Amino acid sequence: DNGHHQPRARFGQLQPVLAERGIDLVYSNSPADLDDDTLSQYDALLLYANIDRIEPDQAAALLRYVTDGGGFVPLHCASYCFRNSDEVVALIGAQFKQHGTGIFGTELAGRSHPVLQGFGGFESWDETYVHHLHNEQDRTVLEYRVNGEEREPWTWVRTHGQGRVFYTAWGHDGRTWSHPGFQNLVERGIRWACGDDPAQAG
Repeated sequence: DNGHHQPRARFGQLQPVLAERGIDLVYSNSPADLDDDTLSQYDALLLYANIDRIEPDQAAALLRYVTDGGGFVPLHCASYCFRNSDEVVALIGAQFKQHGTGIFGTELAGRSHPVLQGFGGFESWDETYVHHLHNEQDRTVLEYRVNGEEREPWTWVRTHGQGRVFYTAWGHDGRTWSHPGFQNLVERGIRWACGDDPAQAG
């Protein structure tokens, strides 16, 4: 979309980095591209936007795509997208509720998971997301944002049918998107969602 998260600018930061890693990104700002024919051309769908509504046929196509084995990688504000579809919210794994801001790191919780093997974590300025409407079915939390006694699920993976979902709450603006740790985490998530080896991210 063309909202305050500036997805086109963030794409411009990530695309050349991942291209060097052998991952080709194609940009679209049209939810109309969520159809069977378009999705079938790609190994994964990355979602980074503030689009409140998804049409029923688009939601059905997205759910079919993941059920049939497609990868789905919603990032940051994607957890506040498509709120009219309970099924898509459940697919993502939770919904954004509120946030503050700050510089912080995370607690790595799923070190045995392939996505985190060899990953050391990082610190960045970002929004301190809190989520609700959690769907814990087939979900493994990989990172928590810890604040005192509070441990907020921050990065997770899910399976859905034959497909895989990777979500992280990291990614408000260029400060995080330019961070090598974030770029490495997203590459790991993409590779896992596509059934590839996350260790190739290094």
